[in-house]
Amino acid sequence: MKKIVALLLSLCMLLGLCACKNGDGAETSDPTAVADPNAPGFRETAELFDGAYALDYTFEDPNNFPWSVYTESGGKVQLVCENGTMVAKIEDPGLVKHAVQVYHDGFSMYQNTEYQVDFDIWGDVERDFEWRIQINGGDYHAYYVEEAAHMGTEPTHITAVFTMYDASDPAPRFAFNLGVEGGGPHNVYIDNLTMQVLNSSNAVAIEGLEPANPVALNQVGYRPDDPKSVFIDDPKDSKFDIIDVTTGEVVYTGDLSEPFKCRGANSNVAEGIFTDFNVPGTYIVRTESSGDSYEFVIAEDVYDEVLRAAILMIYTQRCGCEVTDDIGDEYSLYVHPECHTGEALIYGTDTKIDVSGGWHDAGDYGRYVVPGAKTIADLIMTYEDTGYAVDDLGIPESGNGIPDILDEARYELEWMFKMQAADGGVYHKVTCANFPGTVMPQEETDQLLVMPVSTTATGDFAAVMAKASVTYREFDEEFADKCLEASKKAYAYMEANADADKTGFKNPSDVATGEYPDASNKDEFFWAAIELYLATGEQKYLDKAKEKYNSNMELGLGWIEMGLYGIHSYLLSDMSSNDPAFTEELKTRILDEVSLDLIVAKREGYYNKMAVFPWGSNLTISNNGILYYLAYLLTDNTEYRDLTYYQVDYILGMNVCGYSFVTGFGDNAAMYPHHRPSQAQGVAVPGMVVGGPNGKPEDPYAMSVLYDMPAARCYVDNDTAYSINEVAIYWNSPFVYILSTKVDVEDEATEEGELEVLEEEEIAVEY
Repeated sequence: MKKIVALLLSLCMLLGLCACKNGDGAETSDPTAVADPNAPGFRETAELFDGAYALDYTFEDPNNFPWSVYTESGGKVQLVCENGTMVAKIEDPGLVKHAVQVYHDGFSMYQNTEYQVDFDIWGDVERDFEWRIQINGGDYHAYYVEEAAHMGTEPTHITAVFTMYDASDPAPRFAFNLGVEGGGPHNVYIDNLTMQVLNSSNAVAIEGLEPANPVALNQVGYRPDDPKSVFIDDPKDSKFDIIDVTTGEVVYTGDLSEPFKCRGANSNVAEGIFTDFNVPGTYIVRTESSGDSYEFVIAEDVYDEVLRAAILMIYTQRCGCEVTDDIGDEYSLYVHPECHTGEALIYGTDTKIDVSGGWHDAGDYGRYVVPGAKTIADLIMTYEDTGYAVDDLGIPESGNGIPDILDEARYELEWMFKMQAADGGVYHKVTCANFPGTVMPQEETDQLLVMPVSTTATGDFAAVMAKASVTYREFDEEFADKCLEASKKAYAYMEANADADKTGFKNPSDVATGEYPDASNKDEFFWAAIELYLATGEQKYLDKAKEKYNSNMELGLGWIEMGLYGIHSYLLSDMSSNDPAFTEELKTRILDEVSLDLIVAKREGYYNKMAVFPWGSNLTISNNGILYYLAYLLTDNTEYRDLTYYQVDYILGMNVCGYSFVTGFGDNAAMYPHHRPSQAQGVAVPGMVVGGPNGKPEDPYAMSVLYDMPAARCYVDNDTAYSINEVAIYWNSPFVYILSTKVDVEDEATEEGELEVLEEEEIAVEY
C-alpha cells in the first residue's frame, strides 16, 4: 500500500536550474540565494484549502525571488528584480518561443483542483508571448497553456481559471516563454503574480514513494561460490529462509545478525549470510515479519548479460556516427543517424573546427574531455586487471581481434585527438550553449561551441593518451605511437602552463552546459607524469610525479581527484621496482585506507562505507570497488576482493532503497532515468547505472518528495530528478570494472589477455 505523504505546498524554496556539472554528476542547480518565506511579497502555505496560494509574488525584495531563466536557440536574457517588478531584459529573443524562458519551480499542484492565475505583464514593445504550467521533465507537456497571449506597453492584466486534471505533481514549473517575438532587445515586466486554490474539494493527494522492500539483496544474483548476504531493514526476526521459486520449498535456513545501526539510513539493520548455499536456481529470501525479497538467480553466467549491457550503454552514447540496432532488438528504439557532425565554433573566435565523434557524456549530448578520460581509463583497466577481452558484443568493430572494450575506448580517443590545440593544450568540451530539450541526438542542431583549453583537461588527456600508448601497442603500434606523441605534447603544455592556470575551466556567462570545474590540476599532472614514466621509462617523469605527490593528495577515481589512477598504474607495473621506497609509501597508503574502509563498511551495513551520500553516489560505490580490488591485487587478500563484490551487490539491489540501480536488470530496477533518448522514447536504454541516493538533492522533484529523508534513502525513480536519476558514461565505466571482476573470463579472453592478467597478478603480489 502506498504511503501518502502530507500534502506538499512546500516550504522548500528552489532557485531555477542553472545547468552545470557538479562534483559527480550532470545537470544541477546553482542556488545563489535562498528564498525567505518571510520576505516581502512572498507567501506559501503548507496546507491545501480553498483560498490558499500556491504562488504569491509582488517582487518587492530583489534578494528573494526564486525565478530563473533558461535560454537556447540564440536567446539571451538577464533576469532582475527592480522597483517591485520582475524584469526580463531580453538581449536576443532567439529563434523559438522557449529560446527565452522565465520560470519558477518549487510549488505543488493537485489533481481535480481548480486554480486561478493572475498576473500583470507589459513590455517596451507590444508583443505576443506564451505562458504555461507544465510537468518539469519528460515530455514537458502543459497542465495549462496560453500559446498566444498578448501584452501591451502598459500593464496588461492576465487571468485564467482552470482545473488540474493530470496526476498530482509535487514539482511542476510555471513558465513564461518570451522568445521569437518583440524583435530586437527589449524588456518584459511581470508583477503581482498569484496562483490561488479555488476549489480543492476533490483534490487527490500526492502519492509518496513506495515503501522500500526491507529485504535487500542482489536482484540479479550470484555465482555459486560468491559471498552472499541479505540485509533486513528494521528487523524483527532472527532467521531467514531461502525459497526455491520453482518448487516453493524452503531450501536453506540461516541466522540473522543482531540488529545494528545503519547511519545513512537512520535505522537498524540485520545481515543474513548464505555464502555456503551454492545450488544453481531461482530463489527468494523470506522472513516471517519482513516478507519476501525480490527474485535472484544463482548461476555461473549470471552476470554476462548485465555486463554486456553496461558496456553497450557506452556504445549507444556514441556521437557523430550512425548507431544501429545490430547489438540487439532491445536497442531498436535508440538507433539514430549521424549527429553533431557540423563544425564547431571555437568560443570567442571566428574559427570553426571538426570535433565530430566521441561519446555523449550523460543524459545530455555534451562531450567533455575530463569525464571522457576517466571512462577510457576505467575500460582499459578493466581489460588489464580482469582480462575481460570479449570481441563479440555486436559493436561495429566486433570480431576484429581486439577486445571490444578497447575498441570502444578507442572511439573516444580518436575524438580526443581533435580536441588538442596546436600548442598541445586540450579544449575542455564541445557543447551547444545550452542543454537541449527532450530530443534524440540528431535533433540537437544549435551551433556547437568548443570551449577554451583547460589544464585539467590537458592533464587528463596527457595521462590517458600515455596509458593508451602502452595498452594498444600490442594491437596497433602506429596508433600507440600517435597516442604517445599527443601525450608528450599535452604534457609539455602542462609544464609551461599548469602553475599559471591551476584551477581548470569555468563556463563563460553565456554558456550553461556542464562545467566540470576543478580547484586543482596537481593530481592530473601527477597522473600524466606517472603514465608517461610507464610509457617511456624516462626518469624525469617519475621525478615530476614525486614532486606533485604528497600524502594529503586525495585518492580519487572521479573526474576531480584523479591521483589514484596514477597510483593504480604504477603499483601494478613492474617498473615500480625501480623506486622501492616510493612504491612502499604508495602501497601502504592504499592498504591502510582499504583496511579502514573494510571496518567501516561492515559497521555501516550493506557493505557500504558511506554515511554521507553525494550526487552520483553510485559512482562513489563503484570507484570504491576499484580501490578495493587494487588492494586485493596487491595482497591476494580475499576480504578486499569480496568487498569489491559487495559493491556490485549494492548497485544491483543490496541497498536500503530496494532498487537495482541498473536499468533493465532486477525485479525492481530503475525505469525512468534522466536521459534524453530514454525519455524521448519512453523506455530506458538497458544497462545504465543511475546516480543513486543523494543526501542533498538539487532538482525540484527530488527536493519535494525526498524532503527530510535520511541520506541513504534519498532516491526516487523519476526522469525529472536529474540530481538523483541521471546517467553518465563515467558512472557506467567503473561499474563495468567491478562487475568484470565477477565474470569468469577463462573461456572468453584471448590468450594474450589471459597472459596479461597472470603477469599483473604476479607483479601485484610481489609489490
